[in-house]
Amino acid sequence: MQLTHAFELPAPVDRVFDVFSQLDLLAPCFPGATVWGRDGDVYHGAVKIKLGPFPLVFEGTARVVRADVPQRRLVVKANARDRRGAAAGAATVTASFRSAEGGDATAVQVVTELDLTGRPAQLGTGAVTSVSDRLKDQFVGCLSSKLAAGLTAGLTTDQPAAEAVAAAGAGPSASPTRIVRPEYAYTPPSEAESTPHLQVLPDVARTWLPWVGGAVGGLALLVLIVRWLRGR
Repeated sequence: MQLTHAFELPAPVDRVFDVFSQLDLLAPCFPGATVWGRDGDVYHGAVKIKLGPFPLVFEGTARVVRADVPQRRLVVKANARDRRGAAAGAATVTASFRSAEGGDATAVQVVTELDLTGRPAQLGTGAVTSVSDRLKDQFVGCLSSKLAAGLTAGLTTDQPAAEAVAAAGAGPSASPTRIVRPEYAYTPPSEAESTPHLQVLPDVARTWLPWVGGAVGGLALLVLIVRWLRGR
């Protein structure tokens, strides 16, 4: 499915582009998201989210695979899996930036190609779109406040990015909080092995086997009743 969001941020385009290039600066503004590690250009983290009746903790990796500075365009790829095995997802996110009128603000368009499998995928596009719109509004509000408070990519020079965001939002007297890798952390699959429907095969079996078993059992019962009636 494809999700498209457009919004404005109160900062010049170069500054917004630089901040978006560092995913650990963005994570604290995304509800439920945590980044606890980085290996080169690969970020490791998790996000807690609820899709309909399904509370999920997606854990995996994300990385900027293309940063087109002249065109102000970023492409991010992410792969994640729910820690209970209830769902998995892969996403390609393309973000485009341009100066808004006056040059003091930036117009952002984010297009997400999302491949979601497992039980939440049964909810359909409408439910996922509704949740993503709500998360987008919270994200934009938070990031706008951070940018207004002076958030820049340069803050990561002397301190970890997640701590820089916390400091920018809480003021100079705030003490940074170290992010600890959760106990449920797992080793994400390689890109060649990251197809979501392969990752959630056990969950698919758990979801459909009870229905199949019930149907077979009902059919067997019907056959026995027909045979009994014929024998009378």
